[in-house]
Amino acid sequence: MGEQHVPLNIDENGLVTSVGKKQKDKFDIYETCVMCGEETTTLKTTHVDFRYGYVEGAGQLCRQCYLGEDRNLITINSRMILDTPNDMELGKKVREIYWESKK
Repeated sequence: MGEQHVPLNIDENGLVTSVGKKQKDKFDIYETCVMCGEETTTLKTTHVDFRYGYVEGAGQLCRQCYLGEDRNLITINSRMILDTPNDMELGKKVREIYWESKK
């Protein structure tokens, strides 16, 4: 795997005070799973080509969601979303794509 980079917080004396972006008493250096919302073991600075569990068009998944049998993802072209302003029609199109993927 390539090099990993994380931001360092340095005080006025040049000393490192923390690693990563601080967010409400928690260091925000790991990705969040787009399915379950749990923190993953993937650093935000890891390039997508070197990530385990990254799904193009969806985002980062934790190991459990990526390997789970409930994983059933489809990709929708952004043009379809923009060209279908009616949510009900868009839902119908998405369901059609889903059922086509099941054949």
